[in-house]
Amino acid sequence: MGQSPPSSSYNSTGKGLPFFQGKADFGDVHPKVRMYCTQPARVAETNDILISVRAPVGPTNINLVKSCVGRGLAAIRSGSNVDHKYLFYFLRFYEPKLAQIGKGLTFEAINRDDLESIQFPLIKLSEQKRIAAILDKADRLRRTRRYAQQLSDTFLQSVFVEMFGDPVKNPKEWPVMPLRQIAEKFSDGPFGSYLKTEHYTHSGVRVIRLQNIGIGEFLDDDKEYISESHFETLLKHGCVPGDVIVGTMGDPNLRACILPNTIHEALNKADCVQIRPDSTKAKAEYICWLLNLPHTLFLATGMILGQTRSRISMGRLAELQVPIAPLALQEKFALIVQRFERLRAQQREAARQAEHLFQTLLHRAFRGEL
Repeated sequence: MGQSPPSSSYNSTGKGLPFFQGKADFGDVHPKVRMYCTQPARVAETNDILISVRAPVGPTNINLVKSCVGRGLAAIRSGSNVDHKYLFYFLRFYEPKLAQIGKGLTFEAINRDDLESIQFPLIKLSEQKRIAAILDKADRLRRTRRYAQQLSDTFLQSVFVEMFGDPVKNPKEWPVMPLRQIAEKFSDGPFGSYLKTEHYTHSGVRVIRLQNIGIGEFLDDDKEYISESHFETLLKHGCVPGDVIVGTMGDPNLRACILPNTIHEALNKADCVQIRPDSTKAKAEYICWLLNLPHTLFLATGMILGQTRSRISMGRLAELQVPIAPLALQEKFALIVQRFERLRAQQREAARQAEHLFQTLLHRAFRGEL
C-alpha cells in the first residue's frame, strides 16, 4: 500500500524518483510523471500494477519505471507464475466490484484486506500470455479510435481561424456587431417556477440542458422531457433544428452546438441560450464555431460573473461584439462543417464498436470463454 512521503521531499525538477499520488497521475495505460520525491516511503518497480485505492476506487495503470507511490495508490507485483498484463486486464475487469466495495464507506476507499481477498483466476502462464495478447490488440484499437476522435475535435476551430482569422484581432477587418443583431431569435430558457424538476416526464417535448451542450456537439445521452400541455405554456422558448444552443455556465463558460434534425421539438432550459440565425446575415455553423473558439471566450471574459457558479447572462452575451464575415464565405465554411460532421459520425461509430469489442473480449476472457 502507498504511503505519503514528507511534503518537503516533493519537487517538479526531476530530483529523486517519479512520484505518483493517485488517479490524477494516470494515463490510458501508464502513469504520467508530474512530481518527484527524494524521500520515498513506498516504492513500486517496473511492471507493477498501480491501482487507485481512494476516490475513485479501482482504476489501474502499469508502472514503467521505479517510482514512489503515495497513499492514494497500491502497487501489485506479479509472481513468477503470473503475466503482469494478464493481471492488469483482470483488475480492469474486476474494477466495478472494487468500486462497489469503496462506495459502502463514508470516504470512498479500499484497504489491503480488500485487495488481498480478490479471487484471481490463476491459469497456465502460456494461456495468460495468449489472452493478454488478444486484449492488448483490442485495447490498442479502442485507444487509437479514441485518439483519432480527440485530434478531430480541434479541426473545425483551426479551419475557422484559417478562413476568418482570430475574432479578437479581426485581421481581415470584417464588420463588427453585437451578437443579437445577427439573430432572428435570441432567447434564454424559462426560469424559476416555469420549469422545475417535477415538470419532467418520461416522454413528450425534449428539454435541452447544459449537459446536452458540447463543443460543437449535441450530447444526446442525458434526456429529460416535459409534457405537450406544459410546453404549450412555454412556446416562446421553443427550439427547432438548426438553432444554435449556447451553454453559458460550466466548463467552458461559452460553448455551442446546433440542434440536430433528430430533435424535432424542444425547449431550452435556463442558462442555455437559443440563437436562431438571421439567414441574411449569418449561418448557424459560423455562429456555433465562432462561439466555440477559445479566442471568443477571451473576448467574453469580462462578461463572466458569479463567485460560486460563474456564468454569462443572456443580456451580456447578446451584446458581445463579434466580427461577421461575408455570407458567401460563411456558406463555404458551413459545407466544410457538414462534410466533417458526417466523417465524425463515422469516427464515433468506429470508436463505439472498438469499445464494445474490447469490453466483450474482457468479459469473455475472465469467464473462461476466450
